[in-house]
Parts: sequence; structure tokens; C-alpha cells
Amino acid sequence: MKNSIPTLGRREMLRLGALSISGYHLLPFAAPSNVQAQSKVSPRGSADCVIFLNLLGGPSQMDTFDVKEGKWGPENRDVRTVKQGYRFPYGLMPKLADSLDDLLIVRSMEAWETVHSRGQYYLQTGHAVSPARGKEMPSMGAVIAYETASRRKESDFLPPFVAMNYDANNMYGPLQREGCLASEFSPLTLDLKSGSLPFIVEEQDRPRLQQRWELLNKFDTSRLSLRPDSPQPMRQFDSFGKAVYRMMDNPAIAKVMRLEESERKAYGSSAIGDACIIARNMVAADAGARFLFLTHGDWDHHGNIYGKDGKGGVYKMCAELDGALPALLFDLKRTRRPDGSSLLDRTFVVAMGEFGRTPGPLTVNLGREHYAKAMIAAFAGAGVKGGRAIGATDAEASKVTEFGWSRKRPIYTEDVCATIYSVLGIDWTKRLTNTPSGRDFVYIDPVAGQMVVDFQEVRDFFV
Repeated sequence: MKNSIPTLGRREMLRLGALSISGYHLLPFAAPSNVQAQSKVSPRGSADCVIFLNLLGGPSQMDTFDVKEGKWGPENRDVRTVKQGYRFPYGLMPKLADSLDDLLIVRSMEAWETVHSRGQYYLQTGHAVSPARGKEMPSMGAVIAYETASRRKESDFLPPFVAMNYDANNMYGPLQREGCLASEFSPLTLDLKSGSLPFIVEEQDRPRLQQRWELLNKFDTSRLSLRPDSPQPMRQFDSFGKAVYRMMDNPAIAKVMRLEESERKAYGSSAIGDACIIARNMVAADAGARFLFLTHGDWDHHGNIYGKDGKGGVYKMCAELDGALPALLFDLKRTRRPDGSSLLDRTFVVAMGEFGRTPGPLTVNLGREHYAKAMIAAFAGAGVKGGRAIGATDAEASKVTEFGWSRKRPIYTEDVCATIYSVLGIDWTKRLTNTPSGRDFVYIDPVAGQMVVDFQEVRDFFV
């Protein structure tokens, strides 16, 4: 009987070079191909792609989409009752105020975590942190890539899962990747804050790219011997290289990655604005991108939440979001598909962070701490009925007082994840077996916090 345990001789160890190897990476990889659904559901299937704006750090609900007015608040937020019938901080986000017809604001959300790294893990996977299975858990983007692999066309040159502007070298924890899934479902990462645009090859340099790629494959023979049980870093490296070459070898990538200065200005001339332009281009290209994870930070305002002299803090963050999100919605809505529908009709847009901020007066540092009992989110596209806000909190945004949907409870991250799966036509009740630990990976786990919850797609978003 052939031994399935990967072995590392001296040559193998030398060939790995500087790659970091952990015990998990040396586990035999059992492809989780056994997929089972737990209950009969009908996924919505109203989207081809999801754009997720990760508001890193936890935005203050009472200063953004659930605005509250108190003695602690600055006067120049210019809070107004908008035509949709609710109060909105017009002075902080005037452009977004003009886009509210397309947005659904949710003010009845709660979080499970109040630590950034654990909250970001939850946001990216839809699961609580499990020290025993942390490296096994795939991110939501990887699951989407896995589930939509059969939909890929021969002409697709974009990876299904793209993550932009997530800095893993901080307190927020690493970007969650493919876990126990195959490396081909790992994210392509882009750092637009650096100001460089990768992957673009001038037409005259394309023959040289092909020659160098062929030479690389002849020289690096280790790629030819990769197996499903090869160390994970090697498989990740090989998968990343192939995905990048597929993009670089396609002349259309130049159009996707192009950032015209006039467009940058229209999107706010910021890193999140640039990410939204690239995301818009990827959606318009219809070339295989399914889950685009765009990080906008830092919303973690423990001190000087209103900045100094009205600069910095939520003023800075809201101004950047106000430049990027309305422009993204406008372009997606005005760009038509061959069937006459708009890109927004088939794109689900989500904007949310990992938790909210403490209510009431500011702290001694003129900021707000982490808070789980009230948080906000915004949604658009893929059939979402915009122009309204659902749910409500008390006068200080300290607790949910109106749920605003049929389940009569707060909306949690798992409900949002189930909704994302649903709009992409994915059964959120599925589970994967044959994982390295032997424990099933459940797409949406009903066990959360200290309770069992019947998490569901939030159908009320669409009616």
C-alpha cells in the first residue's frame, strides 16, 4: 500500500528554501470533495460577483449609518433627515447621501467578538476562531471560488477570489486564505496603497514574458512533481504563479488594472477608491472574478475620533468612503450588460466592519472602544431593495430596539455570509467532509457565541 504521508529528504528541504513550514503544512491533504447539503434551501442566484468593503477596525455606528445626536457629537456633521425618511450625517458623507436610493442600511446588527483579530476572522470566514482548526478553515472567498469553479469559462483570466489592501502585518490578524481547500482557491492579493500596478505587460514585451515563463518551468522542475499532499506553501506558490501568468498573458488585463487620474479623482484619490475602480473593472470584464474583498482602514478610533481641528478620525475615513462607494455604485448602475441589465443588477455590494463602538459620551481619550451589541452595515445591488433603513437602536446606539426583519432577532455576520452565498447561487447549508482534521467544515455553523442560532439568508433585504 502506497504511503500517503509526505516525506522530506535533504534535497526536498533545501528545495523549499525560505518557505515557512508548519506541522499543518506537512499533513496529508485530503481534498474535501464530499459535499453534503443539510437542508433544502433555494439559493437566490441574483449575483455573479460580490464586492465586499471591509471597514477595518469597526466603524462608529452612531457617526455613520445609525447616526445619533448628543452633547458629545460635533456640530459640523450636519445631520439631516434625508428623503428616504431617516437621519443621515450629510456633512460627513454628502455624496453617499445622494446615493441612498440604491443603498439598504441595516442598523440591527450585532457582533460576537470585540477583539480585532477574532472579529476579522469571523468577518472573513463566517466562523468563530478555533485554535485547533484555524489553518483548516477556508475563508468565504475561497469557498466561493471552490463552489463556482465549474462556472469558469475558457476565456476567464481573472482569479475568482481577489483581496485588495489587506495588511496582514498588524493586530487585525492574517488574511484568511483557502484553508483545507486546494491552493487554486487562494486569494490574489493586491496592495494598491503602494502606488504600483502589477501584472501589466506591454504588447511588445509579451513574447519575452512567454519565453521567460517557459524557461522558469523548465528550470523549476519541482513544480512538475507537486502532489495533493505536497507541502501547502509549495502548492500555494505554484497556484499563485499560474494565476498571475494567466492574467499577464491576456492583453485585457491592462484595461482592468488601468487607473486614470481623472477616475482616481472621481473616486476620491484614495487607496479604497483605487480598489473600487479595479473592482469595477473586474466586474465589467466578466472574466471570472467572483469575490472581491476590499479593505478600508483604519476605523479603529480609540482616541480623537473627531480628529484635531475637525481633521482625521471619522472625518477622514468618511470622506474616503464618500468618495469611493457612491462612485462605485454610480458606475455599476450606469454600465449595461449585453442583456440590458446593469452591472449593479448582478453585483452584490456589502460594506461593514467587524463590530461597532461604545455608545454615549467619548472616553477620556476622546474616542470609543470596541462594542458588540450594536453595529451597522450597508448593502446594494443583486436585487436589494434600496432607499431604506431597517432596524433601529436606542438613543445612544447601545442596543437594538427594532430588528426590522422577519426573524425577530439581531442580524449576525453568519446571516450576511448566508446571504452572500445565496445571491451567488450557493447552498449555504452545505458541509465539506474529508478535511485534514476529520471534522466537517460547515459553510454556516449554527453554533455561535454561547447559543445555537438558525442563521439564514436575509430575504428581507430583497422585498
